[in-house]
Amino acid sequence: MKKSNIGMSHAKIILMGEHSVVYNKPAIALPVTSVALRVEIEPNIENSILIDSDYYRGKLNNVPVNMLGVKKLIHQTLKKIDKENEHFKMFIKSDIPSERGMGSSAATAIGIIKAICNYFNQPINREELLKLSDVEEKITHGNPSGLDAATVSSNYPIWFIHGKKNEQIPFNINGYLIIADSGIRGRTDIAVNYVRELVNNKNKVAIDSINNLGKATIEAKECLAKGNIKKLGNLMNFAHTQLQNIQVSHPLVDKMVSTAKFSGALGAKLTGSGLGGCVISIADSLDTTNKIINNLKKQGISDIWTQQLGSINK
Repeated sequence: MKKSNIGMSHAKIILMGEHSVVYNKPAIALPVTSVALRVEIEPNIENSILIDSDYYRGKLNNVPVNMLGVKKLIHQTLKKIDKENEHFKMFIKSDIPSERGMGSSAATAIGIIKAICNYFNQPINREELLKLSDVEEKITHGNPSGLDAATVSSNYPIWFIHGKKNEQIPFNINGYLIIADSGIRGRTDIAVNYVRELVNNKNKVAIDSINNLGKATIEAKECLAKGNIKKLGNLMNFAHTQLQNIQVSHPLVDKMVSTAKFSGALGAKLTGSGLGGCVISIADSLDTTNKIINNLKKQGISDIWTQQLGSINK
């Protein structure tokens, strides 16, 4: 069998369940295969591993602090397949924006592991792949849930409940997903801690909103299985209102949501921790999708990605 020297992964977004997932409610994450990451490995006659990426070019041993997770991951992967003394050049090319809740670091980890295993013709199963990816994620994020790695390595939506094994779920929705970057970096730590304080202080609005988000996520899972895009859109709109209730949205994000809905989106909401980040919306036609994109661009939003929903799990 011809060996490959390439490892591929992709972005992800949280469809439903932001913040409520912290309180043992379910979350649904979608793979965004149209926003890809590629890792390619070539031989290197020098006695070193070289990295070529948008963030760093040079020897692996000299990587900056923000890439220490990558360094450890490469060493651990080589150790697992008994290739610790091998050397090569690694090229990392990513279309996934960082710090936007789209799984950039997890996608990098998955791509690296796949590329190394492919280059040395070493098979790896999904369980081992996800376990290894934790090496990088723990350094980068401290205590990763595993949701990002599970989704960027899958072509299926992921159903996730903290502390339980994630599962790939049926997906029969046709239409289009539009992801628009507000240009404002989300602050997961601030948003999560703020909501936790509301809940700990028994704020009724916050507790009701968390419960509502959990119930909406359960209903959304059924919509995905049955192909009910209109109800899914309504649930997304409802979820955004709940996220506004717990004050994790942002004026620009709210404006983007309104623009998408005015343009014909069936549903629109923030995705991820909030306080910035991205907005997702869904549409049932290409014409509506283009209208949403054009109106968001008129608003000054330049980074927009689309995913044909019918291509998920194909």
